[in-house]
Amino acid sequence: MKAAWIPVLWAVAGLSHARTVTVSDVAHLQEACANALKGDEIVVAKGVYALTRAIAISNRPGPVTVRGETGNPADVVIEGQGQDVEAVKMIFELTDSPGWTFSALTTRKSYYHGFKFNAGSTDCVLRNVVMRDHGESGVKGTSDPDKGRFPDRLLVEKCDIGFTNKAGGTRGVVEGIDGVAVEGWVVRESRFLNIQKNGGPAYAVFTKGNSRDTRIEANRFENCFIGASFGGGGTGAAYFRDHDQSVEHRGGIIKGNTIIASTDAAIYVNKGSRCRIEGNRMEGCAANIQLRYPETTAWVSDNHSNNTAEPLVRLRDGATLLDDHTK
Repeated sequence: MKAAWIPVLWAVAGLSHARTVTVSDVAHLQEACANALKGDEIVVAKGVYALTRAIAISNRPGPVTVRGETGNPADVVIEGQGQDVEAVKMIFELTDSPGWTFSALTTRKSYYHGFKFNAGSTDCVLRNVVMRDHGESGVKGTSDPDKGRFPDRLLVEKCDIGFTNKAGGTRGVVEGIDGVAVEGWVVRESRFLNIQKNGGPAYAVFTKGNSRDTRIEANRFENCFIGASFGGGGTGAAYFRDHDQSVEHRGGIIKGNTIIASTDAAIYVNKGSRCRIEGNRMEGCAANIQLRYPETTAWVSDNHSNNTAEPLVRLRDGATLLDDHTK
């Protein structure tokens, strides 16, 4: 079935026209994304879309929306060939393509990532998207510090990210969301499930590489190795924002999350400056809140844990707990 091009008679974001493109097979989905114009809405019909390569979106500025037609993510599944099969590295890869929104669909079974936002792919949104069994992460943000291009201000909202197997992923690096040198990412009201690397070290959500002002709020973490983190994992020298290696993260807030059965720390800050950790609930976690290294400073308030064998906040390797007088 060929893609249907249906005119829309109102303006979108100051544009004089917009198009609705309904697709029902892989070829037309690839084509619609690769050739999208500002204001397009790409509606993906109910079904399973088995890819043989990533859906590449390059230099296509939005606003553009890609959404499942029914509003139920289970009805529209876009999949690769498995987290250990290299043929489909990503489901969607955006390069210098700001202003895209994806909603009401499922992505699964890719070698690297579900969604990869490169360089100037700013101001994108993932809403009501299920991501399962992506080899390295559901969401990856990759910056270009040499050119000063960063995929800033990503919103991840009401998503469900993780692995089918309780032991998590099988690749050498496993995360749920990984943003490098990004600013203003917001992750809220989402679930993270089984973010483990064969039962070992993995991060459900973290931003690093001199990232700034990440907000991780009102999420639920279940059976993840580490839940929410600023810094951690280490960043190569070439990838720090503004080539400033002094910290992994600046500012930001981890607030109102529920973290259940983390294998290691529920919340971890590694070389994160002037962070806020507020109103989180931790249940059955091996460790609670850990702040590490002299670069780390944080305000911590109104958090609760049922693991009384561990301190609520553990300071490691010279980290500093701030008080109200240092605001």
